[in-house]
Amino acid sequence: MRLHLTSGTWFRVRLTLSITALSALCLACLAEVEGDRAMTGECPAGEVCSDRTPLGLTFVGHAFYDEPTLRLGPIVAGGSFDLGLRSRDTESTVPDFAFEMEDASVLLARRGEGTFGPTEEGEPLYQTDAHLTLMALEAGTSYVRIVDAATGELFDRIALDVVQVDEVRVVLAQDVEREYLYAGCEEMVGIRLYGQQGSEQVRGFDQSFALRTDSGAVSEETRFWDCVIVETPAEGEEMRFEIDIAGGTHERSLPIMSLESDGLDACPVINRD
Repeated sequence: MRLHLTSGTWFRVRLTLSITALSALCLACLAEVEGDRAMTGECPAGEVCSDRTPLGLTFVGHAFYDEPTLRLGPIVAGGSFDLGLRSRDTESTVPDFAFEMEDASVLLARRGEGTFGPTEEGEPLYQTDAHLTLMALEAGTSYVRIVDAATGELFDRIALDVVQVDEVRVVLAQDVEREYLYAGCEEMVGIRLYGQQGSEQVRGFDQSFALRTDSGAVSEETRFWDCVIVETPAEGEEMRFEIDIAGGTHERSLPIMSLESDGLDACPVINRD
């Protein structure tokens, strides 16, 4: 995620519970999914499988900050998603591999760089053997195939969906029912992306999104891909956001209210423990 710097009554107990629950979700900020081969214990039909990974692979990806998932994706068209690879054999790592997209009109990939997943003081909270950065091009579904670099035989595969983004929301991550920011406070803002998958509206991923504000600083939230920390101005009626998602820019805003209006004398604390 790229970051840019630019210039009713609520009870404290409710705020504290909301923030504590958010912190606890960090334990589930990544999702693990078994590949097709790992899930069934058999080589998928039509494939030739390598005996170097007889147990298949585990695929790992970010979850949403407020919704632990047992799925990876969908990715929004024009966006990106980091896909971790891990051997299911605890005595070994993923052998030398290559990667193939079943449908290159839907997904492209490159080898991932840097640290995979959420970090704490710069250190990864979860270890993988390697990772890919996937680039979504257009709505559809494509297998990501991980194969032996020498023979082309399948280690394992996973099908990932791509959807067109048609709705972008900005919410207060620590208390989504509060629809305004507190003046002069540090707030955690969550970005929600939605697209249509058949008859169902689903949330999607774009880890490359960028967010700007018309006032106050923006800083990274290292545990959750879909959150940022903003510093709200001490005065003003609203904070405006520009969010670059999947090649397009979306403008959103949230009202600003004083702490006193909710009977508070201190800003809610964002728990980073």
